[in-house]
Amino acid sequence: MNASRRRGNLTPGSTITFVLAAVLGVFALARRMWISVRMDSGLASWDAPTLDWMVAHRSPAATNIAWLFSTLGDTLWMSIIALIAIALLSWKTRSYWPGLLIALTAAGSVTLTVVLKNATHRARPAIKQAVAPEPTSYAFPSGHTLNSAAIFGVIGYLLFILLRHQASRIISICVLGAFVLGVGWSRVYLGHHWLTDVLAGLLIGCAWAAIMMILHHFVVLKNRRFARWVRI
Repeated sequence: MNASRRRGNLTPGSTITFVLAAVLGVFALARRMWISVRMDSGLASWDAPTLDWMVAHRSPAATNIAWLFSTLGDTLWMSIIALIAIALLSWKTRSYWPGLLIALTAAGSVTLTVVLKNATHRARPAIKQAVAPEPTSYAFPSGHTLNSAAIFGVIGYLLFILLRHQASRIISICVLGAFVLGVGWSRVYLGHHWLTDVLAGLLIGCAWAAIMMILHHFVVLKNRRFARWVRI
């Protein structure tokens, strides 16, 4: 029996297996959610009532807040935020690996969004329920939510590694998590997405972020030779 097992710690292999199993479970749940959408049953039965409630409780102040979250979660601003994070974290670590991780995560999340939207062809809520301007792409999953969950997920992971104080770690993760939830809420509030679009985007984005974290942990952090190669 090796030392890691005597201490009761997970081995790298068992860690990867556990996390990948969890990721597959998340994707299976997202697939099940899509089936409920197609069957108009299960969680999808909450789509219309949730949207109707949001529309009925709109206010000028809440609409402005929703637009702020939605704007910051779009492709342009997420790209700007990602570039700023890449520059700051690469400077902090004197390494290219934070930039590589964030860039690969962003590229993968955008690809997932485009592929899944064009595979599902789900219509968005009626225009009369949406706050203009209305999006023209397909609805499922929410790209704003998926991309923000994936990108802010890995940024939170990097901050957790780099920040020394536990309080700073907790605050950073809470702020990033609140932003992602705010983006998801804004998409339903503005009438641009159904509830299940947002939940699927959140699940898939988190799953993709988890995959990238695993790759980073075992390819970069556990591989000194590679870590030296990507050092600035």
